[in-house]
Formats: sequence, structure tokens, C-alpha cells
Amino acid sequence: MVRKTLNKYRWHPELDFSKVCVYYVDRLDPKGYRILKGSDIVDLGDKFIFTREGMIPYHRVIKIEYNGEIIWRRLHSD
Repeated sequence: MVRKTLNKYRWHPELDFSKVCVYYVDRLDPKGYRILKGSDIVDLGDKFIFTREGMIPYHRVIKIEYNGEIIWRRLHSD
């Protein structure tokens, strides 16, 4: 669902992909997560988001925002 959501915003002619923010788990960051901007995404593979600095597995994505509004959020089963 993450890839499908990102592709929708990436290829829609009336949407600005640079306004997308992807929140993903990063255990090395003190906050426990990092934010990736749409403009930093190079490609969307089958299992990974490709950036200039590396790859992020889709299963690490916890939230996606567009222009400050949540468009996708992982549901937790805690």
C-alpha cells in the first residue's frame, strides 16, 4: 500500500511530489524515525524506496503526509 500511495502522488499531474513527506523507522536516530521528502526519492522499487543516499524498505514506513495532511498511516496491532 505504501508503494501504491507514493506512485499515485508521484505521477498525478495535478499533485506536487515534493510536498510528500515519508516518515520511516530509523533506530539510529534519537527520535526513532526520520523524514524523507518526495524530492529526495529517486525511484520506487518492488520492496524499497530508493534515495540518493540508499534504500528504505517499505515495511519501515509509518506515515505519509502530503502538504502537511496525513494520507497514509500504518495501523499498529499492539
